[in-house]
Amino acid sequence: MKVVTITRQVGSWGDYIGVDVAKTMNWRYFDRELVAEAAIQAGINEGSLRTMEARTGMFQRVMDYMVGMPKTPSVSSQALRFSEIHSLVAMKDDRIKGLMRDGFKQDEATRHVLAMSFPEIHRRYDFASLIKPVVLELAAAGDVVLAGSGSQMILKDRSNILHCLVVAPSGLRIKAIVEQEGVSRKVADRRVKENDQTRTSYFRQYFKVNWLDPSLYDLVFNIGKITKEAAAEMIVIAARRG
Repeated sequence: MKVVTITRQVGSWGDYIGVDVAKTMNWRYFDRELVAEAAIQAGINEGSLRTMEARTGMFQRVMDYMVGMPKTPSVSSQALRFSEIHSLVAMKDDRIKGLMRDGFKQDEATRHVLAMSFPEIHRRYDFASLIKPVVLELAAAGDVVLAGSGSQMILKDRSNILHCLVVAPSGLRIKAIVEQEGVSRKVADRRVKENDQTRTSYFRQYFKVNWLDPSLYDLVFNIGKITKEAAAEMIVIAARRG
């Protein structure tokens, strides 16, 4: 196999597994956040992406920037994303207090501020018109681990690709997010539920599938049953023998 895709539930350690596989194989690792960062560094914004088909030079600028990025990140992009969301919400404490002064209960105010904060993160990373051509280009080059971004669906008809799904029990996922973000279990539980709903809706809308359908994947790992290290090792073995 020359390409591995990693689809994962939030809090399942799937990002970390993907990075470990890439390091062991000496392959490149990319996920949606890294592609978005490359676009930002290349000076591309949401407005310019809307006209991307007419300005093919933008795509090449992103690919050129990505060539200079480290093969694998030192920290999982999921950890960086969690940190950013947590910081964003923390900065909105005054909004929570303001809503409470207006008669909202604290949990109601917090839920509202969180709901209003997530679109800000999503807008920054909403590079849907860029993701598909980048995934196709990276897959064509080979020797790469692609995490998320719908890569398992974009590449579903391609040969020489190993598609992997990483899941975990909700309790373990909540615990992982508490450790990664430093938030309460209540916030982590909310993160798990909202992320599951968002991904389910995304795959239904864009690919007409249930993203947790095991028939979409070659390997499915339950991190409640095996360690993330064992999962990474098995993926490496399968990729090398495929």
